[in-house]
Amino acid sequence: MYAEIAEKYAKFRRYVIWMYRLYELNTQIAICEPWEKVFCHLLIGSCLSLILYASYAYVPGYCHTLVGFLMPVIRNTNQTNNNNKYVEAEGMSTSSQSYLT
Repeated sequence: MYAEIAEKYAKFRRYVIWMYRLYELNTQIAICEPWEKVFCHLLIGSCLSLILYASYAYVPGYCHTLVGFLMPVIRNTNQTNNNNKYVEAEGMSTSSQSYLT
């Protein structure tokens, strides 16, 4: 049993190393010096984390608003106090008065 687990772990480790080498070759980081690799990894990691955070924080609100504009029948039938608070929190006024004119 222990040999089987050790074999699966070794196989998984080889796969992770292979994926890391593939990442380095595709991004051309393999030809950089060690300090340049660290800088590039930090830059790529920070950009990726900002994209993931922005997707988590902002996209659900935009999708909800988009569905409300594209399907007004669903918006009118499912409108509750929670939806009104959510729409107002996004900067959209529930009244018919426009602030742009």
